[in-house]
Amino acid sequence: MPVLMPSAEVPTIDISPLFGDDAKEKTRVAEEINKACRGSGFFYASHHGVDVQLLQDVVNEFHRTMTDQEKYDLAIHAYNKNNSHIRNGYYMATKGKKAVESFCYLNPRFTEEHPMIAAGTPMHEVNLWPDEDRHPRFRPFGERYYTEMLRLSTVIMRGMALALGKPESFFDAALAEDDTLSSVSLIRYPYLEDYPPVKTGPDGTKLSFEDHLDVSMITVLFQTQVQNLQVETVDGWRDLPTSEENFLVNCGTYMAHVTNDYFPAPNHRVKFVNAERLSLPFFLNAGHHSVIEPFLPEGATGRVKNPPLAYGDYLQHGLRALIVKNGQT
Repeated sequence: MPVLMPSAEVPTIDISPLFGDDAKEKTRVAEEINKACRGSGFFYASHHGVDVQLLQDVVNEFHRTMTDQEKYDLAIHAYNKNNSHIRNGYYMATKGKKAVESFCYLNPRFTEEHPMIAAGTPMHEVNLWPDEDRHPRFRPFGERYYTEMLRLSTVIMRGMALALGKPESFFDAALAEDDTLSSVSLIRYPYLEDYPPVKTGPDGTKLSFEDHLDVSMITVLFQTQVQNLQVETVDGWRDLPTSEENFLVNCGTYMAHVTNDYFPAPNHRVKFVNAERLSLPFFLNAGHHSVIEPFLPEGATGRVKNPPLAYGDYLQHGLRALIVKNGQT
């Protein structure tokens, strides 16, 4: 059962001290992160250094210039049986059934020479990209953005480590750039006159995506300013505020696992809104062989209840279960 969060307060936290050397300021930020993760489970990270206007410009250009044939050629196996990829590629809209579409890409360091690729390890794929003559700035931007988001997310994790009573470098080794299974998803929700049928939650709310827990260490999300997310609290479902410049951060189920639910993964869902908008999550994942020993955070009581879990196994089973529960996105 998901952990019900006590509130829907979503603070904005200036994370810039986490990039610096002032230990006292880092501790102050860590205390704010601790309060947010133990509260609604969400916070906005401000002063992050990412050009979110450029991000929106490039992603909007990409979605507006992709042809149906290009989308099909890049589509994952669920939509195009000629493509063996199950993570990297295009996730297609289906006329009359599904309106949302997206493009997901993985670690640019996953080349044919990478040992995990050479061994055929599940969840590892060499990225397929749109034609670079037709979309000249998409791949260069995408690869730079991946690196930028990995570094930003790692800095946020240093604040989380301090919040949990650990050294700030506690998670660094698991998030090594060569091996991380992190992914970028560039999701477009369109405005349509004849929108396909949508799902309805038990409380009658129309939904674009049903309630779920993120399969990640943390999720770092930028989206256009159209309110759509809700979190489940002890008082029922509550709307999350929007931001035009900051990244929304929440823990995934691996953080919940290793912290014995001290930092739970908040149960959340996407309301149906018939409006053109973008949702651009970065799912921070560890490397395939990474194992973070579960622990009791500073201030927690009780005992460690969870066994160690290799990240590759966690991710493979978690993503499969998400598709079984909520369908192929």
